[in-house]
Amino acid sequence: MALNSLNGSSRMFYSVGEVSELFGISRKSVYRLLDRGILKSSSALRHKMIPRSSVEGFLSTASNGGVK
Repeated sequence: MALNSLNGSSRMFYSVGEVSELFGISRKSVYRLLDRGILKSSSALRHKMIPRSSVEGFLSTASNGGVK
């Protein structure tokens, strides 16, 4: 999955595994971002699902100087 795949996607949520592939980081690192509150998630379906808006927000923050 590439970063530009967000642009053409109508999906509203992504799994932890999909976000780890998208960002090029481990699943554990995605869970760390969730624990720190940098990414938001929903656990409505037993699995953490990360809203597209949270992924896009992280990407815009990271491209504008990074996350602290």
